[in-house]
Amino acid sequence: MFERYINALKFRLYRGDKLNAHRFYMATNKKLDLENPKTWSEKLLWLNKYWQPKIKALCADKYKVRDFIIEKGYSETLVPLLGYWKDARDIDFSKLPKRFVLKCNHGCRMNILVEDKSKLDIKSTIKTLNKWMNIDYSKVTPEYHYHYIDRYIICEEFLPVDHSFEIVDFKIHCFNGVPKWIGLCYERDYTTGHPKEMIMSPEWDRLMYLKSDYPDDGKHMDKPEKLEAMVEMACNLSKDFPYVRVDLYYIKGNIYFGELTFTPSGCLPAGGYIEEVDIKAGEYLNLNTIKCDN
Repeated sequence: MFERYINALKFRLYRGDKLNAHRFYMATNKKLDLENPKTWSEKLLWLNKYWQPKIKALCADKYKVRDFIIEKGYSETLVPLLGYWKDARDIDFSKLPKRFVLKCNHGCRMNILVEDKSKLDIKSTIKTLNKWMNIDYSKVTPEYHYHYIDRYIICEEFLPVDHSFEIVDFKIHCFNGVPKWIGLCYERDYTTGHPKEMIMSPEWDRLMYLKSDYPDDGKHMDKPEKLEAMVEMACNLSKDFPYVRVDLYYIKGNIYFGELTFTPSGCLPAGGYIEEVDIKAGEYLNLNTIKCDN
Protein backbone atom coordinates (compact mmCIF):
# COMPACT_ATOMS: atom_id res chain seq x y z
CA MET A 1 0.00 0.00 0.00
CA PHE A 2 2.78 2.44 0.97
CA GLU A 3 4.72 1.62 -2.21
CA ARG A 4 1.64 2.36 -4.32
CA TYR A 5 1.30 5.73 -2.57
CA ILE A 6 4.96 6.60 -3.23
CA ASN A 7 4.67 5.60 -6.88
CA ALA A 8 1.52 7.69 -7.28
CA LEU A 9 3.29 10.67 -5.67
CA LYS A 10 6.30 10.27 -7.98
CA PHE A 11 4.02 10.14 -11.03
CA ARG A 12 2.17 13.25 -9.87
CA LEU A 13 5.44 15.13 -9.45
CA TYR A 14 6.67 13.90 -12.83
CA ARG A 15 3.48 15.05 -14.55
CA GLY A 16 3.58 18.38 -12.70
CA ASP A 17 7.22 18.96 -13.62
CA LYS A 18 6.45 18.32 -17.29
CA LEU A 19 3.53 20.74 -17.19
CA ASN A 20 5.56 23.44 -15.44
CA ALA A 21 8.39 23.04 -17.94
CA HIS A 22 5.90 23.49 -20.77
CA ARG A 23 4.28 26.52 -19.10
CA PHE A 24 7.73 28.07 -18.53
CA TYR A 25 8.64 27.63 -22.19
CA MET A 26 5.37 29.17 -23.34
CA ALA A 27 5.91 32.19 -21.06
CA THR A 28 9.62 32.78 -21.75
CA ASN A 29 10.45 30.86 -24.96
CA LYS A 30 13.29 29.26 -22.99
CA LYS A 31 14.00 25.80 -21.60
CA LEU A 32 13.50 25.44 -17.85
CA ASP A 33 16.72 24.70 -15.95
CA LEU A 34 16.09 23.65 -12.35
CA GLU A 35 19.65 22.36 -11.98
CA ASN A 36 21.03 25.87 -12.31
CA PRO A 37 18.12 28.29 -11.89
CA LYS A 38 18.95 31.97 -12.35
CA THR A 39 15.81 33.97 -13.01
CA TRP A 40 13.00 34.76 -10.61
CA SER A 41 10.60 32.45 -12.44
CA GLU A 42 13.08 29.56 -12.47
CA LYS A 43 13.82 29.97 -8.77
CA LEU A 44 10.12 30.14 -7.89
CA LEU A 45 9.62 26.86 -9.76
CA TRP A 46 12.63 25.41 -7.91
CA LEU A 47 11.07 26.44 -4.58
CA ASN A 48 7.75 25.05 -5.72
CA LYS A 49 9.31 21.62 -6.23
CA TYR A 50 11.90 21.38 -3.45
CA TRP A 51 10.81 23.73 -0.64
CA GLN A 52 7.61 22.59 1.06
CA PRO A 53 7.78 23.36 4.80
CA LYS A 54 4.52 23.10 6.73
CA ILE A 55 4.40 26.85 7.30
CA LYS A 56 4.19 27.41 3.54
CA ALA A 57 0.89 25.53 3.23
CA LEU A 58 -0.38 27.05 6.48
CA CYS A 59 0.27 30.60 5.27
CA ALA A 60 -1.19 29.95 1.82
CA ASP A 61 -4.35 28.67 3.55
CA LYS A 62 -6.84 31.57 3.51
CA TYR A 63 -8.39 30.27 6.74
CA LYS A 64 -5.46 29.12 8.89
CA VAL A 65 -3.24 32.06 7.89
CA ARG A 66 -5.41 34.11 10.22
CA ASP A 67 -3.64 32.46 13.18
CA PHE A 68 -0.27 33.45 11.69
CA ILE A 69 -1.39 37.06 11.31
CA ILE A 70 -2.63 37.15 14.92
CA GLU A 71 0.66 35.63 16.14
CA LYS A 72 2.57 38.37 14.29
CA GLY A 73 0.53 41.05 16.06
CA TYR A 74 -1.71 42.20 13.22
CA SER A 75 -5.11 40.88 14.32
CA GLU A 76 -6.68 44.31 13.74
CA THR A 77 -5.99 43.98 9.99
CA LEU A 78 -8.03 40.79 9.56
CA VAL A 79 -11.35 41.05 7.78
CA PRO A 80 -13.97 39.78 10.31
CA LEU A 81 -14.86 36.12 9.80
CA LEU A 82 -18.57 35.25 9.67
CA GLY A 83 -18.26 31.47 9.45
CA TYR A 84 -16.53 28.43 7.97
CA TRP A 85 -17.84 25.12 6.67
CA LYS A 86 -16.77 21.88 5.02
CA ASP A 87 -19.97 21.63 2.97
CA ALA A 88 -21.83 24.55 1.43
CA ARG A 89 -25.13 22.85 2.26
CA ASP A 90 -24.41 23.61 5.93
CA ILE A 91 -24.42 27.38 5.36
CA ASP A 92 -27.42 29.11 6.91
CA PHE A 93 -27.77 32.02 4.51
CA SER A 94 -30.59 33.50 6.59
CA LYS A 95 -28.04 34.36 9.29
CA LEU A 96 -25.62 36.12 6.94
CA PRO A 97 -25.79 39.91 6.43
CA LYS A 98 -26.87 41.63 3.23
CA ARG A 99 -23.26 41.84 1.95
CA PHE A 100 -20.51 39.24 2.42
CA VAL A 101 -17.76 37.34 0.64
CA LEU A 102 -17.61 33.56 0.27
CA LYS A 103 -14.34 31.88 -0.68
CA CYS A 104 -12.57 28.55 -0.61
CA ASN A 105 -9.29 28.56 1.28
CA HIS A 106 -7.21 26.18 -0.85
CA GLY A 107 -6.50 27.86 -4.19
CA CYS A 108 -7.08 30.88 -6.40
CA ARG A 109 -10.08 32.54 -8.01
CA MET A 110 -12.62 30.70 -5.88
CA ASN A 111 -14.42 33.75 -4.51
CA ILE A 112 -18.04 34.92 -4.58
CA LEU A 113 -18.68 38.58 -3.76
CA VAL A 114 -22.24 39.11 -2.58
CA GLU A 115 -23.33 42.75 -2.57
CA ASP A 116 -27.04 42.01 -2.18
CA LYS A 117 -28.09 38.70 -0.65
CA SER A 118 -31.67 39.14 -1.90
CA LYS A 119 -30.37 38.74 -5.47
CA LEU A 120 -28.19 35.69 -4.72
CA ASP A 121 -29.05 32.38 -6.37
CA ILE A 122 -28.41 30.26 -3.27
CA LYS A 123 -28.86 26.90 -4.99
CA SER A 124 -26.32 27.81 -7.68
CA THR A 125 -23.95 29.23 -5.07
CA ILE A 126 -24.01 26.00 -3.05
CA LYS A 127 -23.35 23.98 -6.20
CA THR A 128 -20.40 26.19 -7.19
CA LEU A 129 -18.81 26.16 -3.74
CA ASN A 130 -19.02 22.37 -3.40
CA LYS A 131 -17.60 21.99 -6.90
CA TRP A 132 -14.62 24.09 -5.83
CA MET A 133 -14.27 22.05 -2.63
CA ASN A 134 -13.67 18.95 -4.74
CA ILE A 135 -10.77 20.53 -6.60
CA ASP A 136 -7.19 19.71 -5.66
CA TYR A 137 -5.74 23.01 -6.84
CA SER A 138 -2.23 21.55 -6.91
CA LYS A 139 -3.38 19.59 -9.96
CA VAL A 140 -4.83 22.63 -11.75
CA THR A 141 -1.48 24.42 -11.91
CA PRO A 142 1.15 22.29 -10.17
CA GLU A 143 1.64 24.48 -7.10
CA TYR A 144 2.28 21.61 -4.74
CA HIS A 145 1.73 23.32 -1.38
CA TYR A 146 -2.01 23.65 -2.07
CA HIS A 147 -2.30 19.86 -1.86
CA TYR A 148 -1.58 20.00 1.89
CA ILE A 149 -4.33 22.48 2.78
CA ASP A 150 -7.36 21.14 4.65
CA ARG A 151 -10.25 22.57 2.62
CA TYR A 152 -12.86 24.95 4.00
CA ILE A 153 -15.42 27.42 2.75
CA ILE A 154 -15.07 30.68 4.65
CA CYS A 155 -17.29 33.74 4.82
CA GLU A 156 -15.90 37.19 5.54
CA GLU A 157 -17.49 40.59 5.94
CA PHE A 158 -17.67 42.69 2.80
CA LEU A 159 -14.90 45.29 2.89
CA PRO A 160 -16.28 48.71 3.83
CA VAL A 161 -16.50 50.26 0.38
CA ASP A 162 -19.23 51.64 -1.83
CA HIS A 163 -19.48 52.13 -5.57
CA SER A 164 -17.80 55.55 -5.32
CA PHE A 165 -14.66 54.04 -3.80
CA GLU A 166 -12.34 51.71 -5.62
CA ILE A 167 -10.52 48.81 -3.95
CA VAL A 168 -6.78 48.84 -4.64
CA ASP A 169 -4.82 45.68 -3.93
CA PHE A 170 -1.25 46.33 -2.69
CA LYS A 171 0.89 43.34 -3.68
CA ILE A 172 4.21 43.78 -1.88
CA HIS A 173 6.96 41.52 -3.25
CA CYS A 174 9.37 40.55 -0.46
CA PHE A 175 12.68 38.69 -0.55
CA ASN A 176 13.93 37.45 2.85
CA GLY A 177 11.87 40.10 4.58
CA VAL A 178 12.90 42.96 2.30
CA PRO A 179 10.13 44.55 0.19
CA LYS A 180 11.49 45.34 -3.27
CA TRP A 181 8.43 46.67 -5.11
CA ILE A 182 4.66 47.03 -4.86
CA GLY A 183 2.21 45.96 -7.52
CA LEU A 184 -0.95 48.07 -7.39
CA CYS A 185 -3.95 46.26 -8.83
CA TYR A 186 -7.11 48.26 -9.50
CA GLU A 187 -10.25 48.29 -11.64
CA ARG A 188 -10.40 44.50 -11.46
CA ASP A 189 -12.65 42.73 -13.93
CA TYR A 190 -14.34 40.18 -11.66
CA THR A 191 -15.46 38.15 -14.67
CA THR A 192 -11.90 37.39 -15.76
CA GLY A 193 -10.12 38.20 -12.49
CA HIS A 194 -7.71 40.48 -14.37
CA PRO A 195 -7.00 43.98 -13.02
CA LYS A 196 -5.10 46.95 -14.33
CA GLU A 197 -1.72 47.25 -12.64
CA MET A 198 1.08 49.68 -11.95
CA ILE A 199 4.37 49.11 -10.13
CA MET A 200 5.73 51.36 -7.38
CA SER A 201 8.84 51.22 -5.21
CA PRO A 202 8.44 51.02 -1.40
CA GLU A 203 9.32 54.75 -1.46
CA TRP A 204 6.47 55.38 -3.96
CA ASP A 205 8.47 55.94 -7.14
CA ARG A 206 6.95 54.67 -10.40
CA LEU A 207 8.77 51.60 -11.78
CA MET A 208 8.39 50.59 -15.41
CA TYR A 209 8.50 46.85 -14.76
CA LEU A 210 5.54 45.67 -16.84
CA LYS A 211 5.62 44.61 -20.46
CA SER A 212 4.21 47.12 -22.94
CA ASP A 213 1.11 45.02 -23.62
CA TYR A 214 0.24 44.76 -19.91
CA PRO A 215 -2.61 46.96 -18.64
CA ASP A 216 -0.67 49.84 -17.00
CA ASP A 217 -2.63 52.91 -18.13
CA GLY A 218 -0.37 55.48 -16.46
CA LYS A 219 -2.95 56.39 -13.84
CA HIS A 220 -1.66 58.49 -10.94
CA MET A 221 -2.23 57.40 -7.34
CA ASP A 222 -1.37 59.53 -4.35
CA LYS A 223 1.00 58.05 -1.78
CA PRO A 224 -1.09 56.39 0.96
CA GLU A 225 -0.79 58.03 4.36
CA LYS A 226 -0.01 54.65 5.94
CA LEU A 227 2.38 53.38 3.24
CA GLU A 228 5.26 53.04 5.72
CA ALA A 229 3.05 50.97 8.05
CA MET A 230 2.11 48.65 5.18
CA VAL A 231 5.75 48.22 4.17
CA GLU A 232 6.75 47.51 7.78
CA MET A 233 3.94 44.96 8.07
CA ALA A 234 5.14 43.26 4.89
CA CYS A 235 8.68 43.12 6.32
CA ASN A 236 7.47 41.42 9.49
CA LEU A 237 5.20 38.92 7.73
CA SER A 238 7.80 37.93 5.13
CA LYS A 239 11.02 37.66 7.15
CA ASP A 240 10.72 33.88 7.57
CA PHE A 241 10.49 33.21 3.83
CA PRO A 242 12.94 33.41 0.90
CA TYR A 243 10.14 34.96 -1.15
CA VAL A 244 6.51 35.81 -0.53
CA ARG A 245 4.10 38.39 -1.87
CA VAL A 246 2.19 40.13 0.91
CA ASP A 247 -1.23 41.26 -0.33
CA LEU A 248 -2.87 44.12 1.57
CA TYR A 249 -5.78 46.50 1.10
CA TYR A 250 -5.82 50.14 2.17
CA ILE A 251 -9.38 51.40 2.50
CA LYS A 252 -10.42 54.72 3.99
CA GLY A 253 -7.30 54.95 6.15
CA ASN A 254 -7.37 51.34 7.35
CA ILE A 255 -5.05 48.45 6.43
CA TYR A 256 -6.61 45.05 5.75
CA PHE A 257 -4.73 41.79 5.28
CA GLY A 258 -5.48 39.96 2.02
CA GLU A 259 -3.28 36.88 1.70
CA LEU A 260 0.27 35.56 1.38
CA THR A 261 1.25 34.35 -2.09
CA PHE A 262 4.28 32.10 -2.65
CA THR A 263 3.68 31.24 -6.30
CA PRO A 264 2.49 34.38 -8.16
CA SER A 265 1.04 33.59 -11.57
CA GLY A 266 1.75 29.91 -10.92
CA CYS A 267 5.48 30.70 -10.54
CA LEU A 268 5.53 32.43 -13.92
CA PRO A 269 5.51 36.18 -13.22
CA ALA A 270 7.81 36.56 -16.27
CA GLY A 271 4.63 36.51 -18.33
CA GLY A 272 3.85 40.08 -17.28
CA TYR A 273 7.20 41.58 -16.30
CA ILE A 274 10.02 42.74 -18.54
CA GLU A 275 12.97 40.34 -18.72
CA GLU A 276 15.23 42.64 -16.68
CA VAL A 277 12.93 42.24 -13.66
CA ASP A 278 12.95 38.44 -13.94
CA ILE A 279 16.77 38.53 -13.93
CA LYS A 280 17.12 41.12 -11.14
CA ALA A 281 14.58 39.42 -8.88
CA GLY A 282 16.43 36.16 -9.47
CA GLU A 283 19.50 37.83 -7.95
CA TYR A 284 17.45 38.83 -4.89
CA LEU A 285 16.40 35.21 -4.34
CA ASN A 286 19.33 33.25 -2.87
CA LEU A 287 18.61 29.51 -2.90
CA ASN A 288 21.88 28.59 -1.18
CA THR A 289 20.47 29.55 2.22
CA ILE A 290 17.35 27.37 1.93
CA LYS A 291 16.92 24.12 3.80
CA CYS A 292 14.73 21.74 1.85
CA ASP A 293 13.67 19.51 4.72
CA ASN A 294 9.98 19.80 5.54
